[in-house]
Amino acid sequence: MSEYESVEAETITIHELLERSAESALEFQREDGSFPPGRNYTYDEPETPVRTTSHWTVTLSEVYDITGKAKFREAADAAVDYLLSDEIRPHGYTYYCRDTAGKDHCNGLIGQAYPIRGLAHAGLILERQDAITTAENVFTAHPFDEELGLWERVEVDGKYLSFDRTLNHQILFAAGGSNLIPESDTVTDQVTTFLDRLSSNMELHSDGVIKHYVRPSPTDAARAVFRESRHWPLILNEVLFHYYSRSGKRRKKEIGYQPVNLKGLAQLRIHFPEHDVWSSDMIQASLRAVTANECSDVGYGSINPGLSFALAEYAFGHDTDRMRSLIQQDLKNKLDQTTFLLRSDVVSDFDQSSAVSILAYLSDQNINIPIN
Repeated sequence: MSEYESVEAETITIHELLERSAESALEFQREDGSFPPGRNYTYDEPETPVRTTSHWTVTLSEVYDITGKAKFREAADAAVDYLLSDEIRPHGYTYYCRDTAGKDHCNGLIGQAYPIRGLAHAGLILERQDAITTAENVFTAHPFDEELGLWERVEVDGKYLSFDRTLNHQILFAAGGSNLIPESDTVTDQVTTFLDRLSSNMELHSDGVIKHYVRPSPTDAARAVFRESRHWPLILNEVLFHYYSRSGKRRKKEIGYQPVNLKGLAQLRIHFPEHDVWSSDMIQASLRAVTANECSDVGYGSINPGLSFALAEYAFGHDTDRMRSLIQQDLKNKLDQTTFLLRSDVVSDFDQSSAVSILAYLSDQNINIPIN
């Protein structure tokens, strides 16, 4: 029996849900085109409007593409204009994503992945070359090591900060850039190399749960440090890898980030469907490792594991019934049936509502939402 058979439900399509959510979002888009900022889910740190605005840029431009309605075009254009402004990219390098003591302002690669994705997605739909060019410029501002297949972090003032050692950051940065492959041979080549080297940088637990840090071979890490001394943290990664492999707390965190990693890998599969890595035992094991239920309420990683797993199912499994069930799993407790915005008791509503952009990558189909 379906979990919805015991409650009254409304059937809508994914496109209708995106449109209704975008309609409500118009009410809180600000005069400068931005959307109110959220807070980092895992660490509860304040953010700038970059992340939420980037997500809504995807949704608004997608809804305009679906409906052709001018109000969504105008809102998407305004969001793009904000992402192109000097206010949040003050030195012309990377985006100013957070202001937290002791941490970079760029928020590693993950902070840049979202505006790159938003500008590329909207730029192609709205035919905004300025958006596409900026997305490419931000992406290619990050040094890429061809031997390792990894990108470095770049601070907002252009300072190189060595490699982002968190695997999901590398994956989502590559996924954000993959939206540019129709426009940039450089991005296409780098992301292809990243996928070529993924099996060398990604480690799994025996059950398929993806480990949090990148782990190039000790030889490759040593060579990178020899080339540039700023890369010494790669040696630290090797030490921490063994320490955290025995940590129950770290395993809980890695379970929470499993849907985050799979969401990024799914986006890459959509843009690079023929790459050999997708048939590897490593990818297949990671897809089977955990369920969305196991990733809920762990306090780390994905705020919408059902939506993330649904995207992975769309890209890798193609089981429409399972994909629909995963979407409904998140909507059951998080969708406000008045505004059709995603809400949450544990994270900022602004973060939660903007996450509906994941659905922009899925094919349209009927889904059931419970009626309160």
